[in-house]
Amino acid sequence: MKISFISHATLCIEYRGKKLVTDPWVKGSAYCGQWHLFPKPLSPEKIQDADFVFYSHGHEDHLHAESLNSMQKKAVVYYPYSWYGGTKEFFHALGFRQVQEVLNEKTVYPAEDIKVTFLANNLDNVMVFELGDKVIVNINDALPSASEAMINHMLQRIKSKWKKIDYLFSSYGGASYFPNTVHYAGKNEKDIAETRELFFLNNFCKIASSLQPAFAIPFASDFVLLDHHQRWINACKLPRSKLGDFFKSYLAQHHAGAVKTELIEIYPDDYFDGEGFHGVSPYHQKVAERALLERVDEDYAAEIKAKKKALKKDRLAVAKTFEAVKSHILQKQYIIPPAIRSKIRFAIRFTDAAEHSELLVDFRQAQTQFATAHEAFQDLDLRIDISAEALLYSIENEWGGDALIIGYAAEIYLFNKEAVSREYENFCVRVLSRYPNTREYLKKTPFRALRYLFSDPVKRGNLLGKILHKPQSQLDYTDARLNDRELWLNKDKCEVCKA
Repeated sequence: MKISFISHATLCIEYRGKKLVTDPWVKGSAYCGQWHLFPKPLSPEKIQDADFVFYSHGHEDHLHAESLNSMQKKAVVYYPYSWYGGTKEFFHALGFRQVQEVLNEKTVYPAEDIKVTFLANNLDNVMVFELGDKVIVNINDALPSASEAMINHMLQRIKSKWKKIDYLFSSYGGASYFPNTVHYAGKNEKDIAETRELFFLNNFCKIASSLQPAFAIPFASDFVLLDHHQRWINACKLPRSKLGDFFKSYLAQHHAGAVKTELIEIYPDDYFDGEGFHGVSPYHQKVAERALLERVDEDYAAEIKAKKKALKKDRLAVAKTFEAVKSHILQKQYIIPPAIRSKIRFAIRFTDAAEHSELLVDFRQAQTQFATAHEAFQDLDLRIDISAEALLYSIENEWGGDALIIGYAAEIYLFNKEAVSREYENFCVRVLSRYPNTREYLKKTPFRALRYLFSDPVKRGNLLGKILHKPQSQLDYTDARLNDRELWLNKDKCEVCKA
């Protein structure tokens, strides 16, 4: 067996003449050009002749169409079953003919002596690979950003099925736009961003120390932002070269030397085989010489140049986009509870307009009012700065809102305390997307939804509780602190850590 790290969440596993690939993102950018692979892959061609492709979930840094197009279409695709349809149709459109949706806790047998099991946490999934007597647990994004209750629940499920784990792969950093691109007077941007990252990294350590694999490998969290105003976010993550010391410190504090897991600092082209870990990537030498983030300007010179040369939109193009946005908001505004919607007055500023251009959206009136101007509007609860390209992508594609929610495409400025405490920004961002509505989708695909819900009592309990407006139950594994706007936007680092 050989496990090669390609990039981000992409692994190439070779076993008994078969090649298994996970979450291929090996070229291009994601989320309307916001995210770029970091560090860059060195051997993306290794995945082209995959026999099997396994997906943990549908975010674009995992389910990446451009990367899929570079692969041979003979591969069998395994994707976690969801109550949102369209999966098979998407893969078929790209040329893949063998697509299998896998239910929660279902085990598939791609080839002799190979077993793969999916364990769902909402739309994210843990994937467990059993290759002969070796066990690989691929957590990816399914747990590090989850509540403590959900992490404990999922770890118990894993440990009950797999007593001995050889390799653990897991993300260790954040991806959501919140709180990094949400700004409020007095907020210490850098402190809060670093604290958020430490929260996720601490969860990685909790997961690794609980499962106690032979090797724990942090991955799937290293992307780079190239827009000048967001470059500061890159430096808020703990570099891979320091993860080992952090893990040792965590173990010393919580386990007093009882855990023998070895944390591996992995880079593209590094691999594991029967003899252990082989750190052959040239990135190891580069890191020894100079931090990778200090090389961004040279490593991504072409991408940065392309961003700077992007054409600005003239008045006509801006006006057409404003009309499309207004029509979308009128159709989608019902998702904001009326009592909250009636309080909100916000503006959208296009960052790719040739001249200053804003669209006012005033929900305070009996009927929603719009206005446009080439100067800043006043008396606002918040303003959203976003490119017209990203906003159109968000409102024209069912899951296009990921460019805002995950991809950092919007910078949001809150102007009063009520906007913070009542989560105005959350509602406004979601009204600028086409995400499927839960109740509507249940009516549209009832049998698919029932099959999905019956596969996991946690999802079933959470969803039914929301639909029936029941209070939190013992099956509700959410944690309000993770999205507490007052906490992350209006408190200092020490208060966040205590919470």
